[in-house]
Amino acid sequence: MVAKFDLNDDSVVVIIGTGAGGGVLANELAQKGVKVVALEAGGRYLPEDYINDEWESFGQLAWLDARTTSGDWRVAKDFSGLPAWIVKAVGGTTTHWAGASIRFQDHEWKALSTYGAVEGANLLDWPIDGAEMAPWYEKAEEKLGVTRTGNRPGLPGNNNYLVFEKGAKSLGYKEVHTGRMAIQSSDETGNRISCQQTGFCFQGCKWGAKWSAAYTDIPDGEATGNLEVRDRCHVAKILHDDTGKVTAVEYFDKDGNKLTQKARIVCVAGNTIESPRLLLNSASEMFPNGLANSSDQVGRNYMRHVTGSVYAIFDKPVRMWRGTTMAGIVQDEARHDPSRGFVGAA
Repeated sequence: MVAKFDLNDDSVVVIIGTGAGGGVLANELAQKGVKVVALEAGGRYLPEDYINDEWESFGQLAWLDARTTSGDWRVAKDFSGLPAWIVKAVGGTTTHWAGASIRFQDHEWKALSTYGAVEGANLLDWPIDGAEMAPWYEKAEEKLGVTRTGNRPGLPGNNNYLVFEKGAKSLGYKEVHTGRMAIQSSDETGNRISCQQTGFCFQGCKWGAKWSAAYTDIPDGEATGNLEVRDRCHVAKILHDDTGKVTAVEYFDKDGNKLTQKARIVCVAGNTIESPRLLLNSASEMFPNGLANSSDQVGRNYMRHVTGSVYAIFDKPVRMWRGTTMAGIVQDEARHDPSRGFVGAA
């Protein structure tokens, strides 16, 4: 039973975004009997809808809305209009993530204390650490079915990985394996089909072997009768009363109609770009710099996920398109050793 809540029902919790944060929260609340309206800017796609073609899939899932990037970094200079590779669909970026589920190392929780001031960076210590997070990591790993945790086997190595492993071990690396992945590795564990090694993790898993809120948490929450997901609904502003308490959200539906949904609580879970946009766009006389922005840091400190790539041609076919997108990992260098001339590592 899929719930249908009235726009004037101010007893509902409104969640903006249905990905790793919003989708999971929506289900957790619904399971506890809380009425939830989840607003998602994108459409709804399930495994049978995913497209095993990189470019066509990008057009189906990505945020293609016109945006511009500023600053003096290379992306701003060379690709200022580049679309953000963040999924605009029910399930959010859990639809196209690779599934890598690696815990922070101890030093990563305390970046400022460990690294000291780093020129060009704005570092802070997390107010929590690995010991405090351990039981929550375990809960998440169990829920997502993360391999190499909880007696779940690792994924099999594909051709790409076997070449990678042989090279890494010949150099003396020892922490080499197929990673801790939220992808089902065995039909004997969990409630999802095991990985079929199709090779299109980034385009949405057509088998449902990879965990995604799109086809796990969202339908589970809807089945309770306490969750209504409204797709193709783009939130424009969060409203509040004279005391500063949030009371409603304004959004545009798929036909462009401007609607207002009342709420007792609003959760903002729109990922890196949309969450700050929405908070800043919700400025008022009481909050001239936007909501939740007393620090004036909302929308600042944006950090791109930077990668370095190396390509090579082998004398025999590798057929690297088979298997999971993230075929394997070497972790030997992922340690903090300032004697190398830099802080941290991956």
